[in-house]
Amino acid sequence: MLSIYVSGTDFLYRKIQNHALLILLFLQCFLSPLDIQMMSFLLVLGGGLLVYALVWIGAGDIKYAAVLSLTIPVNDLHWAFIMTAFAGGFLAVTYLVNNKLISKTLARQTSNGQKGIPYGIAISIGFYLVILTQSTPHI
Repeated sequence: MLSIYVSGTDFLYRKIQNHALLILLFLQCFLSPLDIQMMSFLLVLGGGLLVYALVWIGAGDIKYAAVLSLTIPVNDLHWAFIMTAFAGGFLAVTYLVNNKLISKTLARQTSNGQKGIPYGIAISIGFYLVILTQSTPHI
């Protein structure tokens, strides 16, 4: 439910709320997993900071992916990125068709005028496809 909230706020405002990520972090660390995957978390956070420095992705998206990676073993992490890339590609094509071909007036902008793709939706889809299909229960 919290991931739906994060995806919804990312869709509406292009911002992932820190309070939602803190709640999700608490749930991931203390209530749900049988073991915490710290190496996955550190890899996603470290790699994400490098990508953020190149201004390719937002900081909220990196934090969200890092929190979700707490339940994914390192050997399954590449599948989460592949699924996220496919979901993000589908989302990008959908936005391109909607904004460029169908109607420029329907183009969604944030309150501060930023355009972009709400990649939190793709992160939710990609990571949860891996989390829910793992052979070992980490959630």
